[in-house]
Amino acid sequence: MKPQKTDHKKGRIVLHHKSAAELRPWLLRLEADANLLEVLVYSYRPEEALADFISRMPMIDAAGGVVWQQDRALFIFRHGRWDLPKGKIELGEASDVAALREVEEECGMQELQLGAFIGYTYHTYWFQQEMVIKRTFWYSMQSNYAGVLVPQTEEGITEVRWIAQADWPKEVYLNTYLSIAELLQWQVMPQL
Repeated sequence: MKPQKTDHKKGRIVLHHKSAAELRPWLLRLEADANLLEVLVYSYRPEEALADFISRMPMIDAAGGVVWQQDRALFIFRHGRWDLPKGKIELGEASDVAALREVEEECGMQELQLGAFIGYTYHTYWFQQEMVIKRTFWYSMQSNYAGVLVPQTEEGITEVRWIAQADWPKEVYLNTYLSIAELLQWQVMPQL
């Protein structure tokens, strides 16, 4: 069954589907069409639909953190957007250990304290000429680091900055990925 466009709002396509195999052409279109901002998929069995979709592409696991310092969180600027520090999990490495390592490497910082597991995000991208899905394990972290933040430029990071939660709507949400904005919507500054 071919997916059908059921919503005519600019930049959004809503699909009602039976099989995740139908989604691949829409993912390709999403990457190619700058006017297409999102593809929403409705399913009667969302957990099964997600598992089906994930099983059809190579999976890369990553880990990262929402790092808090008082009322501010740590952000990186990469590929023209605000993002959270994260990176690939090495073979045999636990996701929480990878999250700490990646934040330290990408931001040039130390003095991280691991907090609770937040959840996962999924996103697709091109890697070695094929579309893959990245599952990122997210952890809450805290830091008292007062040193200079150093962006990992070989990873395309051009800036690392603490941004107050009150400033996220005007600074971060306007220029980040939908998955990151969604993750941040549920974050609450830890009680100090």
